[in-house]
Amino acid sequence: METPLCAACGGRMKKNGTTSAGRTRWRCKGCGASRTRSYDHASEDLRKGLEWLFSGSTQAGTGVAARTLRRGNGLMWRLNPPVPLVGERHEVVQVDGIWLHRRAVALIAVADGHVIGWRVARSENSRAWMELMRRIAPPRVLVCDGGNGIGKAMRAVWPGTRMQRCLFHVCMNITALTGKRPKLEAGRELLKLARQLSRVKDGPMMADWLAAYNQWEQKWKGFLDEKSQYRDGTVADAHQRLVRARTMIRRRISEHVMDTFITMQPECDGPIPPDNNLVESWNRRLRDMLRSHNGMPLTHEIKAICWWCHAHTEHPESPAWLARHAITDEQIEEANERAWEHSPEGAAHTLGTPETWGTGIDWNGL
Repeated sequence: METPLCAACGGRMKKNGTTSAGRTRWRCKGCGASRTRSYDHASEDLRKGLEWLFSGSTQAGTGVAARTLRRGNGLMWRLNPPVPLVGERHEVVQVDGIWLHRRAVALIAVADGHVIGWRVARSENSRAWMELMRRIAPPRVLVCDGGNGIGKAMRAVWPGTRMQRCLFHVCMNITALTGKRPKLEAGRELLKLARQLSRVKDGPMMADWLAAYNQWEQKWKGFLDEKSQYRDGTVADAHQRLVRARTMIRRRISEHVMDTFITMQPECDGPIPPDNNLVESWNRRLRDMLRSHNGMPLTHEIKAICWWCHAHTEHPESPAWLARHAITDEQIEEANERAWEHSPEGAAHTLGTPETWGTGIDWNGL
């Protein structure tokens, strides 16, 4: 600890006992001015909290009292790490979502080996994906698993971007319809083709797979076209799950979303992955972190994912900068309250102002 200087004359000060609160009192040797000195431990507490969060050690394994650990981590749970605004255009962006007990989902975007954006939403829909994509410059190729709302959001926000469906997820979609142990010969052959699809890495392998799938369709066309008539007179496909698998594969082929990594390769500088295994591996690390700290409330789990994503950005901020400039939960609550008060519904509830036409007038009262 450096000896403080006097604010009045600039001279050196010396210790002069303590105050009633137990803090050290300093007195100037020249003018006799007295002062106390406070130390800011916010950045150090934040640094230690993040190290504990990413280390994977449990609360009992830190060697610190539980109350001391929770008190030191209080700042980390109150702050919100900043989400980057990406103006640089990346060739390939991979996106995926990780669910938290089916109560929230964290949407993550990755490019060039680091996180470029994230957003937490209640469900994986097009509106949530659009909010994430609006902060990122449109890439050439988007690699995804084809989850709910991704395609609609991409067409609205990134109209010039091409989509590459993860081949491994397409394989899993086919396996979900055929089953891991299909009883029919047609199902066993289709399951074999699905597993071969997950190992396609270049153009010749994709051409061979498409030829093999076409042969499968021609071979079992009559079998899949068989119908069954029920007692009520309705007619349906006899092998509905295999027909659904055939329809799904035909749709993926017609949409040209399985071969984008081949057709768009000449326009991109680097390789285009046929799957989003990178994001899936990062999601596994996130789940391991949450599993190590099992028992956290949902708000802490969301904050933990946000801190992990910020730490894996290209230029993460230092703990000192975050402790000084990061937005707190109190500031977000105040902003929400101001927005609510300025809304028509909020003004009617808080200030007693009449509601606007269409919301506050009963047609029967006219």
